[in-house]
Amino acid sequence: MRFEKQTKEHLRVYLTANELSLRGIAIDTIVGETGQELWRELLETAEAEYGFSPQGAVDLNVTMFPRDGIVIDVQKVGALESEADQEQVEIRLTIDVIHHLIYQFKDIEDVIDASVSLYPHMHATDHGGALYHYDGHYYLHFAEVLNPQVEERLAAILSEYGKTTTVSPYMMLEYGKTIQSVQAVKELYDTFA
Repeated sequence: MRFEKQTKEHLRVYLTANELSLRGIAIDTIVGETGQELWRELLETAEAEYGFSPQGAVDLNVTMFPRDGIVIDVQKVGALESEADQEQVEIRLTIDVIHHLIYQFKDIEDVIDASVSLYPHMHATDHGGALYHYDGHYYLHFAEVLNPQVEERLAAILSEYGKTTTVSPYMMLEYGKTIQSVQAVKELYDTFA
């Protein structure tokens, strides 16, 4: 579990798919008992290590990337109404599941090499991937929901040249540079292969 302090009242927490698996948490169990244990651990760590007081109302906005892990935005949104409730924490949970592939690459040569291997499989996609540059890295992003066999094949190829990332595609759209919004793999293949 990796924490990033955004502001005094906002933390962002990252958990990889492996960390979730070790805790026995899946998409369908995140709101159950195992999810409750995770929220408790998360809030205790936030208070002990970051001074984030979980008293009052707390929003937990969970973005799940089934293949990669989850990103949790923890925001304190205010105190509860009565004094008697000050020892309690009201958790408001929002869960968004995002089915997509997004891989990070150190340099453009790795993206080109991946594209050459990916090209024969692009007929099974609708958009052919998007390419972004953000924070010194390149990212190939397949936003569409893919056939499970195609997704596995693409993920295997992508993992040879890059690595999975918890960077949200929304972050790249907002702060990064869009190099090619559709058919990025075909464009790279046509240009460099």
